[in-house]
Amino acid sequence: MGDLVNSRIKTFIKRLFPEKCIYYYRVMQVMPQYLRTVIKLKHYTNDKIIICSDDETISLITNQRYSLCRFGDGEFQWMLDEGKQYFQDQSDGLKMRLQEVFSSEVENLLIGIPKGVFDSSNCNLQAKMYWEIINRSHMQCIMKMAGNNHKFADASISRPYIDYKSREYSKRKFKELQRIWNKRDLVIVEGSGTKLGIGNDLLDNANSISRIICPPKNAFARIDEIEDAIIRCVDKRNQLVLVALGPTATIIAYDMCKVGYQVVDIGHVDVEYVWYLRRDLYRKPIEGKSVNESGNISFSDTYDCEKKYIDSILTKIL
Repeated sequence: MGDLVNSRIKTFIKRLFPEKCIYYYRVMQVMPQYLRTVIKLKHYTNDKIIICSDDETISLITNQRYSLCRFGDGEFQWMLDEGKQYFQDQSDGLKMRLQEVFSSEVENLLIGIPKGVFDSSNCNLQAKMYWEIINRSHMQCIMKMAGNNHKFADASISRPYIDYKSREYSKRKFKELQRIWNKRDLVIVEGSGTKLGIGNDLLDNANSISRIICPPKNAFARIDEIEDAIIRCVDKRNQLVLVALGPTATIIAYDMCKVGYQVVDIGHVDVEYVWYLRRDLYRKPIEGKSVNESGNISFSDTYDCEKKYIDSILTKIL
């Protein structure tokens, strides 16, 4: 009952106030935690860490068939037993697998961490504060788990809009991202509410699109079934796998890369693109899609009966 009331209050506030007011309200919400963190903890620096440019990362993926595992703030928190509970329960198994991937050195596999943790110069104010919080509270512990890894991709490569100041920057980054699947045959491994590329033109330059539909919550508990489905359904020589499945995607990209598949953990790229198209200033719900960051993980069945979506489904693990 309380959650329903809070949801209605939030909806009322969003209708009453302009988006900029809501954005600055959210900035003010982050401010107390930011100030406490800055006062108590030191900024983490490590001169050995190198983060590849997005162009280098995309070239490795497109030209040399590299795979990509992404570690964002959520993965860091799951690795440190602080995982969010709304779509993936914390567990020792999940923590250990993420730590295994993070410290691995697998040929043709890129490990991504958010560049904003170390350089947030292109970010907006809210993102600058948030990444500074993550830097000071998490990175010293996280980088101890990295093993000999010092060169990373930017995990935020698939999140080029909502945290950034310049719309032109975002436009350029989406164009770069589309090189990854340009004229490729795709298999998308996603939660049932994700519907990546449905309702927009993000994937229109792909040659073909098929899907493996997975649980929208606690997908890690079904990871063996999901990976078996990839082995059954995907032609490792000719198809590119895009995975949008929370922290489970990070592990799937690692496991499948080791046995010869090209897998890119693509994360929230679809919702970022919709926010970009709509010029949203904060993380808002999207009709017909699950957007856990909006505070409302329920979604309508807008696209469930769309022929393009139904015809693309190879199998479901629900």
